[in-house]
Amino acid sequence: MEYQEAMAQLTRLRSLMVAGGDDSVFSNEDKAVIEEIHREETGSPVRECKCRDRYTDAVLSLYLTLRRKKTMAKDQKYMLRAGVIIWVGTEAYSRHNLTDEVAAAYLKKNPEARGKFERVPETYKSKAVKKLIEDQEQEA
Repeated sequence: MEYQEAMAQLTRLRSLMVAGGDDSVFSNEDKAVIEEIHREETGSPVRECKCRDRYTDAVLSLYLTLRRKKTMAKDQKYMLRAGVIIWVGTEAYSRHNLTDEVAAAYLKKNPEARGKFERVPETYKSKAVKKLIEDQEQEA
């Protein structure tokens, strides 16, 4: 699913929540759409529990995440490995809130942290490797 389509679906789903506020406002088709977007964005299904607002929580979380990142996870150039958190100043970033701009700046400052990333553009890899080789040659 593309970013614009996902945001349109999430906006529609958020408007349904105004009427009730829990999962009872969603049809089975709506729940399938939420599951699809959640799996694409996070790589995992919506949490399994018996609570009445698990789909509502997923919609809100996805909407805020996508609105902030302005892209789907599959379209991102950089992606942290699952469970990894990096700090940039006082801000913590995981694979769910990391933007390409923040990742590029972080790796420019910390090229040795390349192993924390699952996905890095090929052009960056070659520049980073070249820089590390140059640094090692200078130290020798």
